[in-house]
Amino acid sequence: MSNLLLILPVIWLAVISPGADFAMISRVSAIDGRRAGLMAALGIALGCWLHIAYAAFGLGLVAHLFPQFLSVLKLTGALYLVWLGWTMATAQAVTAPAEGVSPRNRRRPLVTGLLTNALNPKTSIFVVSLYAQAIEPGTQLAVKLSYGAIISLSHLAWFAAVALFLSHPAIRAWVLARQHVVNRIIGTVLILLGVALGLADLGGRA
Repeated sequence: MSNLLLILPVIWLAVISPGADFAMISRVSAIDGRRAGLMAALGIALGCWLHIAYAAFGLGLVAHLFPQFLSVLKLTGALYLVWLGWTMATAQAVTAPAEGVSPRNRRRPLVTGLLTNALNPKTSIFVVSLYAQAIEPGTQLAVKLSYGAIISLSHLAWFAAVALFLSHPAIRAWVLARQHVVNRIIGTVLILLGVALGLADLGGRA
């Protein structure tokens, strides 16, 4: 319990710090609406479990089976951010508020949120560092999973709150009227973030 009380503020600060997840949820919520924003927030929370899985079940085993795992994950995540940023920056304007009427459209924000977090090097590094500091070799699986649940639920709570705020009719109407600018700004931020992360990873291996 004492470890948990020390770790909770660290988790919450990491969750609310700006990054790819925040940029993506901001755009989806303001442009596509509340339902899409909440689905993307759920996707982010589910994406956390990829990082939790390899952190909880042994980075040593993962490194033994796939020595370049983290490097590949970081580079893949950087490329995904560049691609996501490009698609946002070049997206066509939405002519009317659209909440996603088809099941396929409802699933798209969920998948986008899941991939954005699962391929987010920031989340990967944070979860691995947290488990390395807080988890001892003899720690029970239930404890490891409980930390994972706290991380995932913290992401869900924060990004759902962001989605609810940015999808407010007045805020959404303001963004929709300026969506070309919003799309380009958020897209450019994601592209620059992806390039910076990719260059940092390549530079670290040089």
